[in-house]
Amino acid sequence: MGAVRHGLTPAGAVPTDDAVPTRGAAPATGAPAGRVRRGLRAAAVAACTAALLPVSAGAAYAEDDGDGAGTAGPTRYATAAEAEPVEGTASTADAPRIEADSFYTDSIEPNETLYYSVVLDDVSGWFLSAVAAPAPGTRVASSDGIRTELRSTGGESCNNDSRTFAADDAARPIAAWSTRVVDPDRSCQAAGTYLLEVSRTSEATSDPAPWPLELRVMREPEVLGGDTAAPHPGTWLDEMPPAPTGTAERVTGGTGFNDARSIGEGVWRDDIAPGQTLFYRVPVDWHQQPAVTVELANAPTGDGFTSVYRALIAEVYNPARARIVGVDSSYSGEQTLVEGFAPAPVAYDHRFEGDSEVTRARFAGWHYLVIHLHREVEQVTDIESIGLTIRLSVTGEPPVEPPLYDGDPFAAGFGVTEEDRRQAEEGLSEADIAADRRDTRQLFGFAGIGAGVALLAVLGGWTLLGRRSAARSG
Repeated sequence: MGAVRHGLTPAGAVPTDDAVPTRGAAPATGAPAGRVRRGLRAAAVAACTAALLPVSAGAAYAEDDGDGAGTAGPTRYATAAEAEPVEGTASTADAPRIEADSFYTDSIEPNETLYYSVVLDDVSGWFLSAVAAPAPGTRVASSDGIRTELRSTGGESCNNDSRTFAADDAARPIAAWSTRVVDPDRSCQAAGTYLLEVSRTSEATSDPAPWPLELRVMREPEVLGGDTAAPHPGTWLDEMPPAPTGTAERVTGGTGFNDARSIGEGVWRDDIAPGQTLFYRVPVDWHQQPAVTVELANAPTGDGFTSVYRALIAEVYNPARARIVGVDSSYSGEQTLVEGFAPAPVAYDHRFEGDSEVTRARFAGWHYLVIHLHREVEQVTDIESIGLTIRLSVTGEPPVEPPLYDGDPFAAGFGVTEEDRRQAEEGLSEADIAADRRDTRQLFGFAGIGAGVALLAVLGGWTLLGRRSAARSG
């Protein structure tokens, strides 16, 4: 509803209005194990259906297995499927209420400020983010961006953050967050109503169209104990470990945080088009550090040699959509790479640090790798997509006793499970997981139907035998 109203695509849907066909994509290097298993399950479902239903109905289940192979050009940001529409107001008195553990969609005009209200308790950590998602190709200035601030109704500022595109015409999804940390030495500790302020900054020369917004409210349960301390600084990565080598696994990045493709340690191969932004997610546990190297392949250049400044941008966001670190590189058609980078190891107590890069590495969970290719790269080469290689390693060992929460941290979006690690190892997205569940339900459903049919056949046979026996005895 709200997603359609604001020009956003719900996660899992296939956007078609902005799709750009590609050519010259490298062949896949082999199907991931998870993809093979999904294919086998789909085949089993189709076989069961064909045995029990007319051929045309059985064919309806012969769907694409969702492996995401192939490439697409720039597409719109996909919002969370459960996101609800909301309309922020210019007046704090009329600010609509937003709730914990929820997603919302809205839109924001140039240099507009919108307000939303949220009720906080006095024991939980609160993290509110706003994703601005202008359509690919939108004209923006390097200083254009978004700002968030959380404050009390009495005007006390809790926290603020701002993000810009950092390069002219580098339109892509960017996110800012605001937090309330439980700490008696900090502001905003009382329970009550607070205001989230979201502002957009746009130059007069930028496209005046409204930007779609996605809001997310996360509540971190109270921590009761466990190891919350950061690992000793001597154990942090002071130089990049050797980048993984070997055969690359084919993968297709998502359009945003909600449909980001899961990746784990190893080498991953994708393609990226000028103006496109790709999202991947990596499970990072307590005391772990992701180390990333991003390579952009060479491409044939035209007659006029040119180089694009900040052509390749790579950023890492934490589970609450706060940017931890970002690097970039120019591109002139030659093979290039974004030198390896690694955020600080994840630790609960990092939230009390002063360094912004360190303090954002504050909880375990899905971390997001966001890669953008500037649209002006199309002036360097006439091919529609360029080979992209991601070399990822995750170093560090989780503590024996991780932070102990008063509640389920995984349901709140914090922490790493074995299922998360499996998804990353197999390169799955949330859409893949949903398809797995659907196939499994169908398989068991058809198996139940088959068992019922078999039981009826047996009962029918007994009845027929009984009648024949009765007829002979009569």
